[in-house]
Amino acid sequence: MTIEERTVTIPRKENTTKNEEPVQVWPLVEAALDKIEADPSTREAARAAMEVSDGCATLANFLNSQAKRVHEMDYRFKVPLVVMAAEMAREDGGAESIYDPEEGAIYFETEDHQFSFHVYKDWTVDWESVADRVEDYDWDGIEKQVWALDWLMAYMEVPMDDYMVSDDEEEEEDEEEGGQHYSRI
Repeated sequence: MTIEERTVTIPRKENTTKNEEPVQVWPLVEAALDKIEADPSTREAARAAMEVSDGCATLANFLNSQAKRVHEMDYRFKVPLVVMAAEMAREDGGAESIYDPEEGAIYFETEDHQFSFHVYKDWTVDWESVADRVEDYDWDGIEKQVWALDWLMAYMEVPMDDYMVSDDEEEEEDEEEGGQHYSRI
């Protein structure tokens, strides 16, 4: 099954909805990528990331990080992508999902990172059945969105120079002085 065809059925709490139809995840991710005007490299990295559970969590973190850049983010991707990450994690072991009902958040622990997704507004979803564990979670509290693009691009193994630009005209001077780099995206 291709990424474009992959579906998830979102588990719902009892008596909250009658619609438990499978949902295609890629079109929702693609709509969010359209909203942030993602370039072709970012779209390729998103597709590559969706092949594995930790990639899905990384992609969800990236899309959340981009919400500040657009007037109104298209968040329809969030629940299906998070559910897909948890389902895939049970298959590939690339992440562990923990639901903290007190915080109204689901957390993913990958080999390299922790990701947090606030889901309290998505109250019809049965998050306890989505997650591997339900517990009070000790979140490290470190901002994860600063490096979101780098982590996403790692799934495609794109050289950093292909998507980063310097704020200086002279790169040698920039490297010596530790200047800022910005994403082209």
